[in-house]
Amino acid sequence: MLNISRKGQSPADMAASMRGVPARLIPYATATALTRIAKQAQTEDLPREMRKVFDNPTSYTLNALRIEPATKDKLVARVLVKTKDMTSGNAQESYLLPEVEGGARSSKRMENALRYAGVLGAAQFVVPGAAARLDANGNVRGADIRTILAALKGLRAVSATRSRSGQKLRKGRRLANDLFVGKPRGGDRPDGIWRREGKRLQPLFIFTNQAPSYRPRLDFDGVVQRVALERFPAQFAKAVAALQSKGRW
Repeated sequence: MLNISRKGQSPADMAASMRGVPARLIPYATATALTRIAKQAQTEDLPREMRKVFDNPTSYTLNALRIEPATKDKLVARVLVKTKDMTSGNAQESYLLPEVEGGARSSKRMENALRYAGVLGAAQFVVPGAAARLDANGNVRGADIRTILAALKGLRAVSATRSRSGQKLRKGRRLANDLFVGKPRGGDRPDGIWRREGKRLQPLFIFTNQAPSYRPRLDFDGVVQRVALERFPAQFAKAVAALQSKGRW
């Protein structure tokens, strides 16, 4: 979960310092202003920043944010990254956190599936090879990943059958749909998932023992803090005016 961390004078402190506003209304107006600002950061400012720093981000990434509204008793509004999505893909926080703080990313769903299939080691990771087909967002096509995982399920069944009959499978083996898993003979080619094209092998995925690492790119906290300080006075005044119009002055 990625939260706003305020520095210096907070919007709530700014509200308390304004003159002419009854003290009893300050918590209500402040909570309304903070919540509106958080909503704007969620739907406008942070997605705009993502489009600047990421190469053609998916809608799944752009819609990764949610908010926790402020209340009169808790004058803090939060802009958060979703931690779980039950419909598709990895949890947004798992891959956005390294983009915010830097460091190694966590395992992807495909990597977990490959480990379960006995193809990928516990300390290994997968990176796209030169022959991997990428979609418009620069990601490996989902259909290709599903095809590979389906083939690996068949491979596990074959492995179990041959193991029972006393036959050994070589580390590099050919799958039913012309996929080859392992380290090709000859040259210094790495372990991975390869596609046969005639007598040649084209790399779809390469296995590596080094976790992919990211440098900080998305200034999540900076964007939110900046828009909060810039917009709070106007949003607070708007909230006060609305309370006044409702006769709560």
